[in-house]
Amino acid sequence: MMQWLQHEGLAYLQELHATVQAGAGVIRQYGVWMVFGSLFIESAGVIFAPGETFLIAAGFLAAQGTLNLELLFLLAVAGTSLGWFFAYFLGEKIGISWLRRHGKWIGVTPDRLLKTHRFLKKYGSVVVLFGRFVVPLRQLQGYISGSAESSFRDFYLWNLLGATAWVGFWGGAGYLLGLL
Repeated sequence: MMQWLQHEGLAYLQELHATVQAGAGVIRQYGVWMVFGSLFIESAGVIFAPGETFLIAAGFLAAQGTLNLELLFLLAVAGTSLGWFFAYFLGEKIGISWLRRHGKWIGVTPDRLLKTHRFLKKYGSVVVLFGRFVVPLRQLQGYISGSAESSFRDFYLWNLLGATAWVGFWGGAGYLLGLL
């Protein structure tokens, strides 16, 4: 068992290293705005966008002095937060009415909508704060909160706090890797 874990762990680290190196090449070419754009797109609902990978790679480059750490942090928090705000407003304007009309085709019944509303009313702040760390919740949270008619004031606060924690965690992880 231990030998299997060591082998799988090593394979994972090698794959992570290759992915970070590839992301670093793109970021070297296009800069921190690539990180901003990829995080915006990912947070706006594109599940397979490489936002997290670019964030780790950018943290790695910041540790090496290639990118400005403070600018990277600010743009990463802004990109991921703005993506969620965009998705929230789209979910709020289009989502709930669309779900009421067409939800049955994707398994969203009126009863499930009511349960979602109740759940988000009770636990919405926790879901928004920690939802960034869960795929695909990170990519869909803005739509879910907007469609569930969550309070924008609460969403705004917990979105920014969650974005700061998430960027600090993954960008910081990349930064630490760059120091090794």
